[in-house]
Amino acid sequence: MEKLGNILALWIHKQRTLSRKMESKARHLSLNGLSVLIILISFIPLTLLFFISGKNYTWVQISAYYTIQLLLLLIVLLFVIAWFKAKEMANADVEGFSFIELSFKKIDKEYFGFDESDIENLELLTNLLPSKNRIVIREVPKNKQSGNLRFLFSFLDHIIEGGIQGMGKKSRDSLSRLVQKRFSFDGSEINENTFASSYSKWSQKTKEGDYDDTRKAIAKALGIS
Repeated sequence: MEKLGNILALWIHKQRTLSRKMESKARHLSLNGLSVLIILISFIPLTLLFFISGKNYTWVQISAYYTIQLLLLLIVLLFVIAWFKAKEMANADVEGFSFIELSFKKIDKEYFGFDESDIENLELLTNLLPSKNRIVIREVPKNKQSGNLRFLFSFLDHIIEGGIQGMGKKSRDSLSRLVQKRFSFDGSEINENTFASSYSKWSQKTKEGDYDDTRKAIAKALGIS
């Protein structure tokens, strides 16, 4: 039994290796190349049917079958490619981040200083859709820290899936691009040069609990506390 088990294990190992090699080659194909490969493979069952059915098909019938199958495949592939391209575009627009589901009726607009445009653009952001304008982070009497990056980090830490603490350089760069594209401070540009140092200070102080009160207030204002 052990010998048979070893033989079976060896066969499974070879199949997995072959599968990984084929998957690796498929990844390097362009969408056009992959589409052609799928179309060619899809013709195999139809070709086998012609050979084993025993019927005498005319060239006109065979051509008609292949043409119909090709047209149907092209239509399906077109929609599949368009779907994945749209998904890639959505991920690129938000730098690959995903967001928690928010109830926008519960958001305390006064706390954040948001107007209707900000709420609309926040909803577009969390639904991975292109924004019309940047979300403006304003300095308001109720929240003395709103006009700085560290407040924005705490805000994003609540709405981004998994939070933003402890990010490596690659993820931090993606976050920087997201902030530059989708946020501003009362209409002014966010300083990209201070982003990394502000993030490091925010991350450290958050671990130490310095922003606990602010974080609780943000969670409450977002309606998620």
